[in-house]
Amino acid sequence: MSLRNLSDKKLIADTKMWNEKEEHCTRQFLRHINEVNRRRLFCDSGSGSLFKYIRKNFNKSDSETSRRVLAAKTLRHVPCADKALANKQVTLTNLAEVSNLVGNIKSNKKKNEILNSIKGKTQTQTRELVDDLTGKKRATKSKTRSHSDGTLRIHLTLVGQTAKDYEFIKEQLSNSRIYKPEDIIGHAINSTAKSIRKKIMSIGSRKSKVITNSRTISAAIKKAVIKRSGNKCENCASKYNLHFDHIIPYSKGGSSAIGNVRQLCSNCNTRAAIVALSQQKMDLYINQS
Repeated sequence: MSLRNLSDKKLIADTKMWNEKEEHCTRQFLRHINEVNRRRLFCDSGSGSLFKYIRKNFNKSDSETSRRVLAAKTLRHVPCADKALANKQVTLTNLAEVSNLVGNIKSNKKKNEILNSIKGKTQTQTRELVDDLTGKKRATKSKTRSHSDGTLRIHLTLVGQTAKDYEFIKEQLSNSRIYKPEDIIGHAINSTAKSIRKKIMSIGSRKSKVITNSRTISAAIKKAVIKRSGNKCENCASKYNLHFDHIIPYSKGGSSAIGNVRQLCSNCNTRAAIVALSQQKMDLYINQS
């Protein structure tokens, strides 16, 4: 049926109906992705995080995805926020803005007070409230853009001690004729990267016995696993928050031999434990934040 044939009254009524359905679907979507997160099911599709999973599978922009992931996080910490969202007392943006704040608070009473304080607030008002409660003025988020020539353009704001450290480095490198911001930051990045690479390569550098009947994974085995994995998660290829994992859990007779050890990111490691040991058991240990 063409919308052109609808009466004015019917068109307005239908528009309101579809808006309400959209809001209901959004709340259901948040509930579902929270359960996907609890089970770490996104790891089964090779996504190392809930953000990557939604971005890849549901055709959402980065901002849309981030807003939903953060809002869902708030719902995990403040369950009554779902009702406030249904009653249009708060928005997705409100919930996203306070997600990190409520995630760091243990008191349920305090969490509910924060929820009540953002009802009916705009995004700017909610941000100001969060800044007041944390006592911190948030820095402008850094923005990065990759170019076809291999360069990376970064827009960032340095605050507090980081800004002071930048000025200190600038003073110390002045004799080396390094004045440009990109040279100074590049020097710091190169030095840090060199230190991290040296630390990675040092794993297993000392001669040590390869013991496979112990829960502890030897340095030599770790070095071999890093070489095999390229220091990436062997499930989703993430390079962040990596762990060494027993494919067959040690508690179920698995050894610490190289064939039974792999490198996984935190989320994929948790998902593997859920599959091996059961969701019920892992719910006792999983950090739901």
